[in-house]
Amino acid sequence: MSDHVQLFLDFIKKSPSAFHAVKTLCTALDANGFTPLCETRPWHIVPGGKYYVTRNLSSVIAFAVPETGFAHFQIVSSHSDSPTFKLKHLCEDETAGGYLRLNVERYGGMIMSTWFDRPLSIAGRVLVREGSALTTRLVDLGRDAVLIPNMTIQSIREVNDGYK
Repeated sequence: MSDHVQLFLDFIKKSPSAFHAVKTLCTALDANGFTPLCETRPWHIVPGGKYYVTRNLSSVIAFAVPETGFAHFQIVSSHSDSPTFKLKHLCEDETAGGYLRLNVERYGGMIMSTWFDRPLSIAGRVLVREGSALTTRLVDLGRDAVLIPNMTIQSIREVNDGYK
């Protein structure tokens, strides 16, 4: 396996959510000499400098300024979120048959059937109250924890309507 492929697989493993992906990218930028900037404060940009800024801990923009001869610039961007199920506020619902049901909402355009009847984990960002302030924490259970059961075939007969 090539080094590039292994680096990519390592990145995927460290990035189970868009928030984790941004953290992983920022760690790599820090290790490569980039300076973090605050979006709401004045920037002090110098020739030869490398910088990045994040927004909402879910996006990152990085750029480098040439030492000399600045005549043009290039912009590269990426989409960091993806279709997922998000836990709703106060997501724990009634238990049935010894199981805990979690209230979720779908996010993004997804093929829902690919999520059903398979073990899933939970990862993302939570806000925690510390005194009078809210603090962001990244969460990654790193193990199978939940399952979204498919409905019985009697409940979704229209799934086969195209084969008549």
